[in-house]
Amino acid sequence: MTRRRLGVVYLTDGRRDDLTYASAAALGLNQSREIDIHIVQAGFRSAPPPTVLRFLQAKGHRLATHTLLMVDRGLPGRGHITPTAYAKTDAIAMVSNEHDVICYLDNDTLAVRPLDLEIAAPKTQPLAAVPDLSVSTGSDNPAFFANCDKHGLQRRYFNSGLLVINASRWIASGIPERYEAAVKAHADFCPYWDGACNDLDQCAFNIAAGGSWETLPLEFNVQKSAFQTAYWDRALIRHYTGPEKFLPARAHRADRKERSVLRRIAHECQDLGLEVPSGYLGLAYWANGLRRKAERIRISRLIGQLS
Repeated sequence: MTRRRLGVVYLTDGRRDDLTYASAAALGLNQSREIDIHIVQAGFRSAPPPTVLRFLQAKGHRLATHTLLMVDRGLPGRGHITPTAYAKTDAIAMVSNEHDVICYLDNDTLAVRPLDLEIAAPKTQPLAAVPDLSVSTGSDNPAFFANCDKHGLQRRYFNSGLLVINASRWIASGIPERYEAAVKAHADFCPYWDGACNDLDQCAFNIAAGGSWETLPLEFNVQKSAFQTAYWDRALIRHYTGPEKFLPARAHRADRKERSVLRRIAHECQDLGLEVPSGYLGLAYWANGLRRKAERIRISRLIGQLS
């Protein structure tokens, strides 16, 4: 039986499609095998930028857009995260019959090195993911481990910005259905925080999955908490969690590797109108790292305890 191409899913409400299409272009630039990229548009319909479409097609990838009719779960967004985040399972379901393996990606992710998402496919479980570097280290929530023990939860906790899914196992696992129940219960009480929680979907995903997920190497989803550490430098995919994203590009947070990827995208995908800091401004990135030295050492120590 011929294996179908891996499908990548982005979910967008259209507010930051500069990020969505720049992320898709960076992935297409660095992904070694041909893939299908699906842009799931929550409650609207819009054609992709022509230069992005042509660039991805020239690389052998396919780009498709889909309109998702939103279900009102009656739950609010928080901060920079809108209620669209609750619909990740809906976006995945839209293409689950087209692919054996699906990779869901948040649109604030940026592939900065050559990679092959096929090797991240789960071997025996419904999904594979990377630990959340702020939560599962206790950095954001020092009571995380005690709360897990108190509420009978595993101490393993993944970041939901990259989910690599075996489609048939995912459907059979019941995770999407358990997620719907968990996301409603989580609005009133989060067992990981033993009370109120600012997360929208991620805790619910972890509750729904239980232990049925495989741990990927950190390089597949290095989150912003590891900014300017050795983990950030080795990343295949960087994940700009928090309100500050990789666009607009800023000299104090874009290193040479990131500027190189963004310059290529700016050249090939002119519809996006990207402006990339000049190379000589790398001094600002170095100075920022010097200023953040204590924080870089602290988070590096905590992340090192995960392995």
